[in-house]
Amino acid sequence: MLAISALCCILSLSSPDVHLTLEQQIAVLEEAQHAYDRAIRLQTADPVASKESFRRASNRYQILVDDGIENGKLWYDLGNAQLQSGEIGEAIAAYRSAQRFMPSNGRLVTNLEYARSLVTNPMRWEGSTSILKRLAFWHDTVPTEIRLAVGIVFWVGCWTLVVTRFFILIPGFKTVTITLGLATLALGVSVGADFANQHQRNGVLTAKEVIVRKGNSLQDAPMFQDPIQEGVEFDILGVRSGWLHIRLHNGREGWIQLEDAQIVSLDEFVKRG
Repeated sequence: MLAISALCCILSLSSPDVHLTLEQQIAVLEEAQHAYDRAIRLQTADPVASKESFRRASNRYQILVDDGIENGKLWYDLGNAQLQSGEIGEAIAAYRSAQRFMPSNGRLVTNLEYARSLVTNPMRWEGSTSILKRLAFWHDTVPTEIRLAVGIVFWVGCWTLVVTRFFILIPGFKTVTITLGLATLALGVSVGADFANQHQRNGVLTAKEVIVRKGNSLQDAPMFQDPIQEGVEFDILGVRSGWLHIRLHNGREGWIQLEDAQIVSLDEFVKRG
């Protein structure tokens, strides 16, 4: 059972244009949690029944999302239920949506990375981007608020040394100030990237197999010999008549049908009918 405070927090952030009453929202949320708890209990004794119960929980959480509720905890719970029921693409999209509200949540980051590890051929660029990520590993492992706090401390420390240098001689002044300045810049860029990422137009493939085409019609030739599997993430370059113009993380561009993907963006961009 969810804590009462968490329940109230989720429901208080619902859209004013909802179709369910407050009592109905609470009932649906309780059904979802009961189904999820039952699925956990059955995982060892009855895996088939457990998976079906996870699907029921996922369905109930999705009802609340579709009703206009936007909350990181709700998206996170939806992602967990979808992952347990084998819906990898939907789970990644839900976790990505949850990150818009709680980007530094450790459990969320762990679950998202695990879901991504289940994707067949994620279409990632294995060149310089991969090397850059290894060099800046702390960007994904250290919470945003901690990076921001450390950056502020470094920035204050750097300027404190500069002001103090006018009055006294400081050994290693140049080395220390340059180091602090570069560290502050790196942390500032890292935090800025987190905030910018919240407003990027991107998405996740949710259909089991998706054909990426060279144009926005079924008559256009496929970009690849084989369909792409669910869970592959992409950036959105444009939208036209039920089609998305996308860029995959390996740099290739193409068109997919809107119904084959889920949009992940904090901004109003595409509403699926």
